Amino acid sequence: MFAQLGNIQFELITYFNGIKESSSYNFAQHERINQKPLLQFLGENLNAIDIKLNFHSSFCNPKEEMDKLKNVATLGTPLQFIKGNGEYVGVFVISSIESSTEQTSSEGDILSIQVELKLLEYTGKLPEEKEQEGGLKTK
Repeated sequence: MFAQLGNIQFELITYFNGIKESSSYNFAQHERINQKPLLQFLGENLNAIDIKLNFHSSFCNPKEEMDKLKNVATLGTPLQFIKGNGEYVGVFVISSIESSTEQTSSEGDILSIQVELKLLEYTGKLPEEKEQEGGLKTK
């Protein structure tokens, strides 16, 4: 496994094409008469990660993989992002999904899709997972 976003795993051999991480910083610009403006550092912006994926029918069902991503994105669920080496990157939401169908069968079934997944850092409180009850209850 190369990385994991929530419960979605990305395999390097199968459909991972690259990752781009970016950090940016926020400055206020104060205008001055007959002089260049002054900059005031306000702090960091949210981190962003772009992941390029390739879903191909030789190793997955491209439509099912796209549906998984769209379902998670539609819910706006914050997801933990962890690299395969165990490095915890942080919590992110899917801010956009861009896809390009590259191959179809003669019947129109999707054989290959290129996907760019854009993640945006999430700094709010994580929703608590509900524990499933099972077995006998005791007092």
